[in-house]
Amino acid sequence: MLAVSARDPESLAETRRRLAAWLESTPDAGLDDVALTLWTGRERFPCRDAVTARSAAEAVAALLTGPTTTPSPVRAPGGGPLLLLDGTASALAPVDLPEVADALRLAREHADCAAARTVAVLHGLVTWLRARGVTPCAIRGTGPGALAAAAARGDLPLTDALLAAATGTPATGEQLPEEHADTPIVRIGTPHPDATDALVLDPADGASPARLLAALWRQGYDVDTSLGRPGRRVRLPGHPFRRREPGGSAPADASATRALTPYEQRWLFYDLVRHGSSGDHNAAVAAVVPGPPPAPDALSAAFTELQHRHPALRTVFAEPGGRWRARTLPTPQARPAHLAPDPDGGPQALRTAVLDQARQPLRLRDSPLVRCCLRAGPAHWALALAVYEPLTATLDLRQLLDELLGLAQTDAAPRPSFARHGTESR
Repeated sequence: MLAVSARDPESLAETRRRLAAWLESTPDAGLDDVALTLWTGRERFPCRDAVTARSAAEAVAALLTGPTTTPSPVRAPGGGPLLLLDGTASALAPVDLPEVADALRLAREHADCAAARTVAVLHGLVTWLRARGVTPCAIRGTGPGALAAAAARGDLPLTDALLAAATGTPATGEQLPEEHADTPIVRIGTPHPDATDALVLDPADGASPARLLAALWRQGYDVDTSLGRPGRRVRLPGHPFRRREPGGSAPADASATRALTPYEQRWLFYDLVRHGSSGDHNAAVAAVVPGPPPAPDALSAAFTELQHRHPALRTVFAEPGGRWRARTLPTPQARPAHLAPDPDGGPQALRTAVLDQARQPLRLRDSPLVRCCLRAGPAHWALALAVYEPLTATLDLRQLLDELLGLAQTDAAPRPSFARHGTESR
């Protein structure tokens, strides 16, 4: 699956043509490498498209014949689709995904029957979708799918759902909540012959997961378009630069000021009254990683890339004409701070040091509202990421820190697990 985006339909068409030409000139390129690069190394723009292909030739053909697109809907954080689990789904030939395999293994251990396997397959697919960045607003099901939905919501353990399916315990289907009546619905199960749903995940179709994520990407959802597959970043053509003609319309994401949200107004007023020009309400997270730290240039490039990918990190507050407004900087301006190495610093001391530095007051006028701090020790290094509290309404700091570490270590050793070293926030 190759996902692209651009500021406007014309730029998107040019982006598709450039990528197709690159694939034609680089026939030995791995599609997984291209997909990973497009996912981890590009900013998300309003006009989107995605193609699924089994070979470079198929990808080229799909890119060159793609339809004209319009800007995708703006999706609020956490405002994902509704997942509807069809209990009539067949589990005879489930798609080859590790999450599905794990659930089926559990079914064989506790309740090896057709109904339990159906519950396991549906639950595994929901787990896989969540790992790909799909954040469902609700999960519902019919028949055994209702048991899988309850387990996916955390209402009961998966083992209990499997046993209930094996014993024939009735599973009551649930109605679509009224507040989500207009939400896109993803149907997980074997498609009905007369179904016309565009958002379907067929457990028996190996290409169905990629097609579904492609459709969600086109609809404005920031899903993991690499499909979770390993790869390495490669050098791809850049975004087209297109000047506007005099009097022409601005690109879809043209930089402009906007009014502050009520949440931003409340915190900004509080800090201005208390401090005059700085704010000390900074949300911060930190991680401690074993081994040598990334090179300064690598961290700087990673932090710049993170700001490119998440425009909210480029938000600044200004006071033109005596009225506070917010705008998005066209290019990243925040740079990482490298604290002096601590030759005796243990993991906890390093974490405390970077968190303390990251939480220092920020300037509020015409200045970046994000901060990154690193300190190295004898055997570990710590990294902290802080954002002015009002901006966190649309940001997940832990995910951002995870992303930043991945970018900083792209060319380094494999990234260590956080489970052993942990993160801390306030």
